Amino acid sequence: MIRAVIFGKDGVLLDLEGTWLNSAIAMTHFVASLTQGRHTAQAFQKIIGIDEATRSIDPDGLFAAGTSAEQMLAFSEFDPELLPLLRDDSDIRARLRHLFLETRDHTRATTGSIANGDVLTPLQQLKKDGYHLAVLTNDSEGSARQGCRDIGILHLFDHIIGFDSGFGHKPQPDGFLEICRRFDIAADEAVMVGDTAADRGAARAAGAFSFVGIAASAPVMPRSLEGVEHIIPDLTTLPSVIAQLEQQVA
Repeated sequence: MIRAVIFGKDGVLLDLEGTWLNSAIAMTHFVASLTQGRHTAQAFQKIIGIDEATRSIDPDGLFAAGTSAEQMLAFSEFDPELLPLLRDDSDIRARLRHLFLETRDHTRATTGSIANGDVLTPLQQLKKDGYHLAVLTNDSEGSARQGCRDIGILHLFDHIIGFDSGFGHKPQPDGFLEICRRFDIAADEAVMVGDTAADRGAARAAGAFSFVGIAASAPVMPRSLEGVEHIIPDLTTLPSVIAQLEQQVA
């Protein structure tokens, strides 16, 4: 029996590019400025899988699927002189985080938070069907709550867990398992819905009943979702997919 559906946030509930691309671009320009002209911002954009010219984010890239710590490590491996700045300099780390979030806030103030299609209708249907709903994100819990509030879906989720909620980050399973604990269910009674290798990995590591992939570019699949049985372009048909999965249990 499926009793809960757990969602990734960006690329699933909210539009990834619309929410974070400007912040990612600003971050790469800042990091490039630290190299005293050795590298361009575009070099760092390539490392994390974003493209300022085409305004796109690679769903298999480090920005979409990794953590900020992993991104900083990749920058430092590319240019070792950045390591003491990005790892140990508290002033630079604070300036970078402030720039990243300030740019996000400016984007939100200018264009608003952008839903990944019609997410409200399928979420309402799942709630009506009796499923517990939760969000598991590598973003902060506060940012996730604000984004969901902006697009009018916060009230539909019983729990939201971010990287700063005390349960690590995806693909570690701890956040997924904590949500199941709060719902008083087993991990194999929950389905994970996500768009990255981190989402898929968390579901697998936790022992989820199933994983449903979101890929707007279907049928051209991101590498991270290759082999996933259930792939949908957005949440529109998710209630029927969950119903199909329920039939497998019966």
